[in-house]
Amino acid sequence: MMNVRLACVLLSLLLAPGSPALAGPPEEMIAPPSFETTVEVNVVNVDVRVTDASGQPVRGLGKRDFDLYEDGKRVDISNFAAVERGLSGRAAADPGVAGKPPEPAAGGDEGTPAQTAEDAWTLVVYVDNFDIHPGSRTRALRQLRDFLDRQLAPGDRVMLVTYDQGLKVRLPFTSDSKAIGEALTAMEGLASHGAGIDLQRQQALREIMTIQEAAVINPKPNPCPLSIVGPARDFAHARRDEVLRTLGALTVLVNSLSGVPGRKALLHVSDGIPSVPGQEVFQFLAEICGGGAGTAGIGRQSAVNGNNNAPEAAGDVEEGERRHVPARAPNLDPMAVYDAEYLGPTAYKASSQAPIEAASYNVEKELDALVGHANAHRVTLYTLQASGAERPAASEAGMGPEDRLFQFASIETAQRTSLQGSLTALAAGTGGRAILDVNELKPELARMQEDFASYYSLGFVPEHKEGGGEHRLEVRVKRRGVHLRYRESYRDKPVLERAVDRTLAALFYGIEDNPLKIDWQAGEQTPNPDGSFAVPVHLRIPLAKVAVLRGDGVYEGNLRALVATRGADGRMSPVRQVPVLIRIPHKEVLTALGQFYVYTLTLQLPPGEQRVAVGLRDDVSATASYLSRAVTVGTQSASARP
Repeated sequence: MMNVRLACVLLSLLLAPGSPALAGPPEEMIAPPSFETTVEVNVVNVDVRVTDASGQPVRGLGKRDFDLYEDGKRVDISNFAAVERGLSGRAAADPGVAGKPPEPAAGGDEGTPAQTAEDAWTLVVYVDNFDIHPGSRTRALRQLRDFLDRQLAPGDRVMLVTYDQGLKVRLPFTSDSKAIGEALTAMEGLASHGAGIDLQRQQALREIMTIQEAAVINPKPNPCPLSIVGPARDFAHARRDEVLRTLGALTVLVNSLSGVPGRKALLHVSDGIPSVPGQEVFQFLAEICGGGAGTAGIGRQSAVNGNNNAPEAAGDVEEGERRHVPARAPNLDPMAVYDAEYLGPTAYKASSQAPIEAASYNVEKELDALVGHANAHRVTLYTLQASGAERPAASEAGMGPEDRLFQFASIETAQRTSLQGSLTALAAGTGGRAILDVNELKPELARMQEDFASYYSLGFVPEHKEGGGEHRLEVRVKRRGVHLRYRESYRDKPVLERAVDRTLAALFYGIEDNPLKIDWQAGEQTPNPDGSFAVPVHLRIPLAKVAVLRGDGVYEGNLRALVATRGADGRMSPVRQVPVLIRIPHKEVLTALGQFYVYTLTLQLPPGEQRVAVGLRDDVSATASYLSRAVTVGTQSASARP
């Protein structure tokens, strides 16, 4: 944990220009001080992908073709752009001909500001090594590597991240296709846990069958005892804990991307995250103790306790045939399918209880929360089921002579529905795509890239004040037979939260932006009794870049400094902030604006390599700078470098 001691070195503005504390004028000559506060306008942008029945982008729509709603109330679209890669606004809709200006887009967007800067593609490839099998991962990564090698354009950025019960950045943001390819190849050899989950599931199924066998061969047979549900509960509980850790890690990554500027896509690669952990095991219970309703009795025998008639021998029957056998009939078959509804109070009523218990382990709430985070941070989630069109492992679990019991079609359907449900929810809620049951991935990856090359950007100014609340979004288009994808909600982010996000982006990814032209240097380190070091960081702020307001005898600037650190072991400090108030006497303003204001932050850091991120926000002009440096701690004089 970082301890920050902040000290302001307020330099006298009357010092001679040759004083070492004050440097000469900045390169850019100063302008007269500003006397007005900049008013920030919070514009919410909604990117809308419009496709036809064949999945192709629909072009040529204009501002008047769209209706935008916030929390069910129609809002005015203040900003509109029909974006093509490298084009925007009217030019995107109608490039025109030589010597003739382009015509307005269909529907008209007269007087609408158009976006002019080309948006680069920012892609995060997130490989969930916990919920994946090596074979499916290799197939997916090789196709992804080939695609990126051919399709990555100048300015596009890709970052590779894995989840191995912990987040690991395998390759920071880069446009180097060779480095991306090498990193993806290396990721093919990483350990994965998919096979381990299969073994846990098989163990749960074996335990269920062991309990059933003991209950049936008992001198007083009691098929489907209440204890038979225990292994299903244990598996579902453990699996749910694993899923929550997975979603938690994904949330951390999404949150960290908030400060990354521009439009961001996160491609989640896995065999699927179960939306109802353990559902397939509960479905197995519903089959063997619920009368086999899902498959019309695919087992060798279907036994029920009807009206306690005379016992009837339990012999082999044709598949699908229903045989009524009293619960206490001798020589009951543990491989039979029983209907526990007729077996009395000591039996687990699987047909009615198993679906309810399975639903109690669902992670729908956590999935919705992750979608909300992604939408708040303008991260579009794309989900890729690496297993493709293969059958889930549950239906192929080897259990020796009991194999046939695990071929219930309903078990495979339950597992596939659970694995794909979460992937669909994450993609649909953020305006992305879910790539499911596909072995040839390149066409789907091309569609994902096309989403960021062709879309409509709608902007509006909310009437309510910023307060951190979440708001629903709805977009309608006056065109029949089209499909819309867009983020379904957004969250008001206060100014300070946005500044914290950008500081973290500098800390995690080295993404810098420095319109204030600040610089900083680390000074002499001082050892502390506890083994840490006091490291002073001197911020040099050109006063010509600071907006000031005229006050009583002084000009005042209002800045805010933010700082966070991260060690080589991944441990990081919380983002700390302090106000920085600058006061310049009226008579000294012209001299002062040619100087630097120096502000010192003293950081208490452990020895070793540390990454330090500093944000400095001018609250008057709403301008902010974000810098990141590596600092070696433990030497007499700290060394800072990008």
